[in-house]
Amino acid sequence: MNRIQQSLRYLLKAMCSEYNGIQVFLYPGTLFYWLSGSGLLDSFSSLMSMRMHFLPLVFFTVLLAYVAFMVLKIYTTIFDGPHRIYPKRLSDFWDHVINLHLYLFLTVIVLMVFFVLSKFVSYYYGIDLPLRQGVWLFFRAFTILLILFYYIRSMWIRPFKQREFSLRRSERHCLAWMSRHFWATMKYTAVMLLLVLVAIRLYLIVIVVIISPVLSVLGSLIGQKLIIELIPVFSMGSIFYNVFMLFAAFMLSNLFFYPIIKLGQSLLMAMHPISIKQVNHAKSEK
Repeated sequence: MNRIQQSLRYLLKAMCSEYNGIQVFLYPGTLFYWLSGSGLLDSFSSLMSMRMHFLPLVFFTVLLAYVAFMVLKIYTTIFDGPHRIYPKRLSDFWDHVINLHLYLFLTVIVLMVFFVLSKFVSYYYGIDLPLRQGVWLFFRAFTILLILFYYIRSMWIRPFKQREFSLRRSERHCLAWMSRHFWATMKYTAVMLLLVLVAIRLYLIVIVVIISPVLSVLGSLIGQKLIIELIPVFSMGSIFYNVFMLFAAFMLSNLFFYPIIKLGQSLLMAMHPISIKQVNHAKSEK
């Protein structure tokens, strides 16, 4: 693998691995620091005023970008390097991708039921349920829980993966250890969740106090905005362009969040309750 491939792989890991992305779903306002406010307003107002018929296309395009991100997250979680080096993990990767689509399918079904229920209650009883707010909150909660699930699972089995255990065997040994050390499991999981919240809060401080002012100063010095500009919606091409730029802003946010994640990961691995000695003992078992 040459240096370009190594750089691209590291870039992919920096933007998609661990719990990256959760900061945007937990605090959506962090995404706006990378976007032009006027461009965002023009794009949204043109879509909602004269281009409402493009809303289904916007929904499915955003969903496609969302699925692509989650698949990349699964990929970086399962494969520590090029996937051809780990042929035995390919089946686990495809199992996770299928399960992801199953979770999304069930989520869409729940949202459809909520939509029908809201229309029924509104028509017969005159009660307007907060449809948009409910859909957005449900989608955010679903994504946050899914990212945390992949992250916590990956952290627990990491000592076994580092000793070249298969994923299924890593999970089996890890669950056996957890069943024997319940309180240690609960404490370490709580520490993981606490450090996630601390990392997100630290990122909020960094982006407000350092990154955003630096971008503003550099932009004024060179006479060019160093933030992403969206365009008004007037065709299908503008939809694809805006969604792509939103995805780019999302990935840019993840890239700047990654150093904070690495700092927390170093601390968590030093505190991991499953020692190398225990892993070697498990490896020697038949």
